[in-house]
Amino acid sequence: MNSYDKAVREIVNRRREDLDAATILWNDALRADERLRAAFSDYQAEMIKNAMGEPDTLKKSQEKLVSEIARLGIDKSVFSPPPHCKACNDTGYVKGKYCKCVIREAIKKDKNNLTLPIIDFAKYSKTAPSAIKKLYAEAKKFIDSYPNGEKVFFNIIGNPGTGKSILAAAIASSFISKGASAVTVTAFDFVRRALDYHTQFKIDDYIDRFTPMLDCELLVIDDLGKESMFKNVTLEYLYAVIDARWRAKKYTVITSNLTPDGIISRYGEAITSRLLDKSVALNFTVFAKNSRIS
Repeated sequence: MNSYDKAVREIVNRRREDLDAATILWNDALRADERLRAAFSDYQAEMIKNAMGEPDTLKKSQEKLVSEIARLGIDKSVFSPPPHCKACNDTGYVKGKYCKCVIREAIKKDKNNLTLPIIDFAKYSKTAPSAIKKLYAEAKKFIDSYPNGEKVFFNIIGNPGTGKSILAAAIASSFISKGASAVTVTAFDFVRRALDYHTQFKIDDYIDRFTPMLDCELLVIDDLGKESMFKNVTLEYLYAVIDARWRAKKYTVITSNLTPDGIISRYGEAITSRLLDKSVALNFTVFAKNSRIS
């Protein structure tokens, strides 16, 4: 069973437990209060009449029942708990596809989806190296644009030691604090996932290793350019993920020590055209003494 199916099972079981607990509370309340019991009995009788096509007096008996519940000082939602997710009503599916609540739960549960540390954005924005400090303001705009921003790629290119990875981690941490699903991987981890899947071809492996990178609301790939280049793996899987996120306009953060020319030389026009597309991307070049926004 893959991580998504496990999340569905947990969501469905949680809903069942909520309803079972509500039933116990309702039965306890009925046993303890005669007036509530009588109102509920009347309501049940009116429901039968209504089903048989007799004059509709169901609304009146329903109002009486609600009134008796209120008299006891109990929120009626205690006896009829709403689902945690309104989109799927805690079924785990919307139109035959995994609901966002399933995706978020599955991604959150797998520690392998967060290879970068959780970092306090506000704290590090004050202590960031001068070369990258101004980018924290741009990053804040990027974070605040979620979930409806036009510029959904945030690319940070520059030499080592300027704080690119810390900024990427801080962005991801902010998205997580907003309740968004986030996957952070180094380029090395990305290729390891790709290679593991490529050599096994099990559907559950694909869902656990690759689907989170396609489905998450924020993907961070750190240190692009340091990964190994495997034939039929590195470029193909990188393009598959970048292209899917580009088409779906999903938030993506990339850090790299490569120059833009270095990126196109290493990855080719197809990946570069998606990655640095100015219609959807904010591209930043960071050096030891300055930064440039393009």
